[in-house]
Amino acid sequence: MKNVVIRTLGGKGIGYGHFYRCLSLAKAIKRLEKDVNITFIINHELISLISNTEFKFIMSNNLDKDHTIIEKLNISLFIFDSYLGENDYLRKMKEKSKLMLIDDNNDIYDSSIPDIIYNGNIHAGKLRYPDIKGQLKLLGPKYLIMKEEYWDKHNEGTLNKNGILITTGGTDEYKIVLKIIDAIKDLSIKTRIIIGPGYKDNYIKEIENVKTENIELIYKPLSLKEYILSSKIVVTAGGSTVYEILSQKSIPIIFSIANNQDFICKELSDIGIEYLGKHPNIEYHLLDKIIKKIQYDKRYKNDEIFNIVNREGALLVSKILLREI
Repeated sequence: MKNVVIRTLGGKGIGYGHFYRCLSLAKAIKRLEKDVNITFIINHELISLISNTEFKFIMSNNLDKDHTIIEKLNISLFIFDSYLGENDYLRKMKEKSKLMLIDDNNDIYDSSIPDIIYNGNIHAGKLRYPDIKGQLKLLGPKYLIMKEEYWDKHNEGTLNKNGILITTGGTDEYKIVLKIIDAIKDLSIKTRIIIGPGYKDNYIKEIENVKTENIELIYKPLSLKEYILSSKIVVTAGGSTVYEILSQKSIPIIFSIANNQDFICKELSDIGIEYLGKHPNIEYHLLDKIIKKIQYDKRYKNDEIFNIVNREGALLVSKILLREI
């Protein structure tokens, strides 16, 4: 049996996007080939999330111990998805196994090191990854790893899209939701706000205290798909959620809260998606006008922006990885 190890980290301080991307890839591999053993190495904060899955895991908060952990596992492929490593770490892992690096912006690691380099973002082709003999590159939204619920179509198009959905991801360290609520308080539009798993209790109370009658709070949902699918507009940070929004033919309004989101936001802004700016300079005051415009704008109905995403990218990547190992 082939053994694959996936190393990632997540939590309230760094978010959960890397973990969910890796989990989706693992599920795609298992869908195509049951006879593959997949083991995660994760930090303590992810235990509660991975415990609800079929996958085995090893808890380690220290990346420096990974090379000794995998020595005992006889692995065929090591997949790494985190911003917290170093080039020496990658080299050590490559000595033990074929190495795949899941990357976003080609700005942290020496991208010549891994055997396989992956970047499913819309801007991946512009990041000047070096041409390395024998290296496999999986670049662009053709290979986008989306969550399992987005791979297949089920009853899509049957719902009447209306209202606004607001999400900042798993956390909201900058209290962006409160500022959005203040900016749209005069709009009498059905609005739903996602309370992420990393929201602190006292912050949730602040949101509850200022919400108006037309605002519904959705507490720590397991999936956003049904809420995205039924919403006409989704206000979101420029991370992986944007691709999920486009796959459901909803209209994103985006902002950036981290450097790794800047490239995505620029690319999407260049093709006409409304961009509010980057924290701490997000232009919340524009929201009222933008939302009103989109409510009456028919150009999005069959817009090409909805064709950016390959919903089966995770399965495509998995097929290629299974061939490689």
